[in-house]
Amino acid sequence: MLLALGATVALMPSVSKAAIAGGTHDFSTNTTGYATYNWSGNGGSYVNPCQICHIPHKAPDAGLTGAPLWNHAASKNNSYVTYDSGNSATFNALHLTVTLGSSAACLSCHDGSMAVNQSYGATSPKAFGTNVTAGFYAPTWAVETASATAGAWSGASGAGPYLGRSDLTHMHPIGVSYTAALLKDPTLQPLPVAGSVFSQMLKGTAQTVECASCHDIHGTIGASGTVSHSLIVDVNNAALCETCHQQ
Repeated sequence: MLLALGATVALMPSVSKAAIAGGTHDFSTNTTGYATYNWSGNGGSYVNPCQICHIPHKAPDAGLTGAPLWNHAASKNNSYVTYDSGNSATFNALHLTVTLGSSAACLSCHDGSMAVNQSYGATSPKAFGTNVTAGFYAPTWAVETASATAGAWSGASGAGPYLGRSDLTHMHPIGVSYTAALLKDPTLQPLPVAGSVFSQMLKGTAQTVECASCHDIHGTIGASGTVSHSLIVDVNNAALCETCHQQ
């Protein structure tokens, strides 16, 4: 019986631990109180690094964010100018269109227009349940034209928020259907086998290329749990690029 049990355990698939807790997106370790929440009415508090992004109750409609149970307020930038609309000869020749999908959720933090713990239901950022005006992390590196990496809420001292920082023309295209691109571009790799790492990198029924096609902050797909920037495929030796491109 023990041998049979041992064989069963050995054959069970391993499950990777999500990399939010203790990872670069775990804001509960910050001394200013990110991811610390108050219990309503009883004065207690709890720490939940998941709640920065996801909320089990009272989430907005999924269609507003393209992400599951998204708890972060939508970007204050009205629209994004993507690679294809930046006079790209490749995209113009292929007549491809872009519909920004789940990348909109990433950009709600990474375009620098929002404080990281500005939640969907709140009107201003909060730390430990108290409204504050400064000191909130506002990452900006996803938008090429933003020059600073930290900022404050509008009206406070410091840089940001970066309203109008919507220029994505110098970034790899996002929101484009890989299936549609493959029909017009023979230099792309064939469609991936179901269940493969590559198949998990293409998002939704349209199999679009999004921010999460390269980065998995949960650390559960491919090499993302061990590679810098949570890259699903290591960039060394062009492995990441050659996942999609044959050049």
